[in-house]
Amino acid sequence: MWQKIGMVPVLLVLFSLSTACTFTETAFTRTANNAGSAFAAAEVTLTYAHEGKITYSYAASSFVNFQSELSGTGKTLAAQGTADAYTLRRLLAFYSPAMQVIDAPCLSNMCNWPRQIEILKRASQAFLEAGNS
Repeated sequence: MWQKIGMVPVLLVLFSLSTACTFTETAFTRTANNAGSAFAAAEVTLTYAHEGKITYSYAASSFVNFQSELSGTGKTLAAQGTADAYTLRRLLAFYSPAMQVIDAPCLSNMCNWPRQIEILKRASQAFLEAGNS
């Protein structure tokens, strides 16, 4: 019985240590990680639409949500500042083409959807990398 009670403080300390990094996360890190995750979700959505796992209608409505979430991210990152200007320029270079995909996803087989998936994948990787550094 006392062993179980003694574990409570230990678990509380471990929990507080494991969540401490979320409290020290900068606004830039949070924005970069959120954008990277949203671009990854858009990539999967587009892939699933073309693999027939979801309907094009569902994918289209998902892209409306991605637009809402990602619109203005470039300006937000610039306003938040980064450790270096190179990182910001690099992210903005990925952001612009990825937003073109978000704004006009290829939801038919009549366009170059594999290229759009590659653009989203690269943007996702760049933003997640920047958010984890």
